[in-house]
Amino acid sequence: MKVIDLNQRSKEWLKWRSQGITASDVPIILGLSPYKTPWQLWAEKTGKINAPDISDNPHVQRGIRLEDTIRQLAENRYDDVLLPVCGEYLEWNVLRASLDGFSFDERPFEFKAPCDSVWQDIKENGIDSCNYRMYEAQVHTQCIVSGAKTGQLFFYNEDGRVQEFTVTLTPEKKSEIITVVTEFHNAVINKKAPLTDPDRDWFIPDTKNDWFLWGGNADLWRLNNHRIQALKDELKALDREQRELQESMVALMGPFMQADVSGVKITRYNKKGSIDYQSYLKDVLPDRKVVDELESYRKTPREEVRFSRSEDDLVNVDVDDVVTNVKSGYF
Repeated sequence: MKVIDLNQRSKEWLKWRSQGITASDVPIILGLSPYKTPWQLWAEKTGKINAPDISDNPHVQRGIRLEDTIRQLAENRYDDVLLPVCGEYLEWNVLRASLDGFSFDERPFEFKAPCDSVWQDIKENGIDSCNYRMYEAQVHTQCIVSGAKTGQLFFYNEDGRVQEFTVTLTPEKKSEIITVVTEFHNAVINKKAPLTDPDRDWFIPDTKNDWFLWGGNADLWRLNNHRIQALKDELKALDREQRELQESMVALMGPFMQADVSGVKITRYNKKGSIDYQSYLKDVLPDRKVVDELESYRKTPREEVRFSRSEDDLVNVDVDDVVTNVKSGYF
């Protein structure tokens, strides 16, 4: 491994990551990540879209905050000094890794501080967990870069509990990763997009005509949305004023249930409360999961569309033919 002298999470480090394929990119390329698709990663690396800024993500912040704690725990467990190291694969410097810890016997250590649901998933399912397999691929790549046969993967809970796994890199797995990563890198260089997933990826207009139509519609939509929001705000203020006037007139009526004075007619009445069927079923049938049983009676789902004004500058309309170095998200 060629060691690169960089401080992790510095601007220089982010630039270095964006110029290659990192160990944390590999689970995405393999289709193991629930957070990002291969197309999204490809679009970021070709400059077609901007990578989201996840620095304020609470899960990312927790991992950064606890990294030193986990490193100290691992150092005590292995009686070793585990240095955070950045490195490139000697045989192909495009492939690179940022190691949370690198042992004296040159093994990579990866530290995770997952949320409770991910922790529980790994506890219950172990190496069959989808979350474990995602991070296993990251450690596999770290082993390739560092030349190690095994690496250590730590999952740490803030209450002090630890789940540790030894990840072994087989020749078959090494060959698979290098093959897939090489194909992905060539797709980035040649700007040949991977297949998109309509359920997870973003639509981007294909032709200039589609861009023109979308841009015109979007400009008019934003203008209308601004006017609609202004009218809604005005209507909310009128509603508040009306409620105050109504409360005042009802108070003047005293015990009377009806009034028709000065063009305003008021009728007061009592309305029955709604029945809490869920509580009823829980009391009557305490041993049955009735709510789950009702799922079989749910009507056919229908597609709905939600529009909202976006403040994110996600899509780059004009992209040069040269591959753009972009800031890559990390986890």
